[in-house]
Amino acid sequence: MPKSTVTNTSIQYAADLYNVKEVTLHGTADLSFWEAVLHKERLFPYHEADKAILLLSAIDAKWRGFKFREFVIAVGVCRNENGTSLDGYYLPHAFNSSKLLAFSERVFFRTPYFHGNIRLENKLPASIKLQDRREVLLDARMSIPSTPPLVEYLEWEGPIFLPNNRGQFFAVLAGEADIYPFSSETDRFEIKPSARHGIFQQLIDSNFTGSVWSLRSKSRHAKSKTYKRDAE
Repeated sequence: MPKSTVTNTSIQYAADLYNVKEVTLHGTADLSFWEAVLHKERLFPYHEADKAILLLSAIDAKWRGFKFREFVIAVGVCRNENGTSLDGYYLPHAFNSSKLLAFSERVFFRTPYFHGNIRLENKLPASIKLQDRREVLLDARMSIPSTPPLVEYLEWEGPIFLPNNRGQFFAVLAGEADIYPFSSETDRFEIKPSARHGIFQQLIDSNFTGSVWSLRSKSRHAKSKTYKRDAE
């Protein structure tokens, strides 16, 4: 699993949440597809073994006493063509279980959030389910693993780049994780194209394939305000 080399100690975080429940499915996709998508954003996909690196992550959290769930799709990115360093993530699409928070994200932070019904279970068998109105867009579920997890403290800090050069914000994602391999034979992973949310067709077209599940029960998620993109 990639780790960021980017840190910035001067960033002030607008939200800093602890004890966040999290289920993340890390995976790979066609490198050439995401090279074309990211070209207009002046970014390059971070890659391993000639595959772009993506993550699909759901969280259950509380902010100022307000409970909510989020689901995000992110693509690992690099600032130069070699694609060998994880310099940040590109955030093409995200959902929040609260209509108010999704609206606030779009208006005040310029982030691509939409309202959705998000369910997650971070205990075995872990799962993520995303529904838009009555349409199930994503249904992912682990089978019961036959081996114990790799337990590792993971921490990532760096920029999150927004679509259409709308800017960037900075995030911290940290906590002890139970890591399990994704099994294409026994785990479930179903996505459905959506006229309202083109990202799911992009996942299909780029042949997204799961590789690793990461489960955290007490993770930290911090987020800054949105800034203009760094000078290139």
